[in-house]
Amino acid sequence: MYSDDEFRAAGLLEPGDSTDFGGADNFDVDSRLKLLQWLDSMGVTLEQMVAADATSNLSAIAGDRRMVPGERLSVAEAAELIGLPVSQVEAYATALGFVPLPDSTTGQLELTADEANTIGAAAFLSEVFSPAEALAAVRVIGSSFARLGESVVSLFLADIEGPHVSAGASEFELAHKVYDAVGMLDGFADRFDPVLRRHVAQAVGRTRQATVGDSRLMFRFAVGFVDLVGFTERTQSMPADQLATFIREFEGRAHDTVTQAGARVVKLIGDEVMFVSVDAASACRAAWDLTEAFGEEHDRVLPRGGLAFGDVLPRGGDYYGSVVNLAARLVDQAVPQEVLVTSEVVEAAANQCTFEPAGRRMMKGFQQPVLTWSLVTPEPPPAN
Repeated sequence: MYSDDEFRAAGLLEPGDSTDFGGADNFDVDSRLKLLQWLDSMGVTLEQMVAADATSNLSAIAGDRRMVPGERLSVAEAAELIGLPVSQVEAYATALGFVPLPDSTTGQLELTADEANTIGAAAFLSEVFSPAEALAAVRVIGSSFARLGESVVSLFLADIEGPHVSAGASEFELAHKVYDAVGMLDGFADRFDPVLRRHVAQAVGRTRQATVGDSRLMFRFAVGFVDLVGFTERTQSMPADQLATFIREFEGRAHDTVTQAGARVVKLIGDEVMFVSVDAASACRAAWDLTEAFGEEHDRVLPRGGLAFGDVLPRGGDYYGSVVNLAARLVDQAVPQEVLVTSEVVEAAANQCTFEPAGRRMMKGFQQPVLTWSLVTPEPPPAN
């Protein structure tokens, strides 16, 4: 155990310019001492405390240690542990998006035993699928978890750490909040196992409905895009807190609206939503509901959409092919509050939605003019 004099000699009981809680006016020596003693009881060395304090991360050490627990192994040691070639461990670590952690003492990629065993489990996929396809699947897993990780950190900063620091609360209290928040990761994957299973089941259902002949590569989907005209102009002058709220509400409303219409959000790209559905009428409903949902926004932000229907190539949770490109081009041709669709959409949804001709349009990347229609309403046309 370190003494108070040792903490003081290391400069840890003095306010520093680098700390969020620094400054002679609000630096709380008692709170800092409690924090140092708590870290000491966890086995954090004086040198580690000093290094963390220099980068304003003293209150995060305990949480960091809980986040990635265990001894760090070199890639070679990890490979020996799980019985795989170093090159294969490196390939799968890269596919998962692993890079050296900020607290690495070597500057090289290091892995815990748990991480190494996870790589070993991921490599098992190559015994079922081709090595190239197995790596592609692991990249999707890695990128999905990377986005989840970014989302969790943003949530903590906005809702917990930011208000805590602004209120002038103590380092010791913040350190406990960080530590407790990291504890939410314990068993996280197990708790969300049913969610993964549900989404796999839903994906299986979509592909069965969208199968084209004997192909297991191309599937028939309606692909839609909706973007917000004026989004950039409105958001570029917003304060950070208002922008965060606007984006949260935009993404939340887009996701919920598309899901409730029976379609699936593929991705959100800035001010644009991409979605798919095996049913053209459901895609029309999603596009219509999105224009309705965002049509209530400020008059400088107006939605428009484009829909195409046909054979696409699903890869890694995304979709590719000329149908996707056409749907994206249709958005550029639409005027605010309009959803432009192709003849294939009209043919597939004619009995469930109402359309009116919108003329032939030249689209970038397409040699021939495309016959377009405007979605009037996602309701059946009136009976004659």
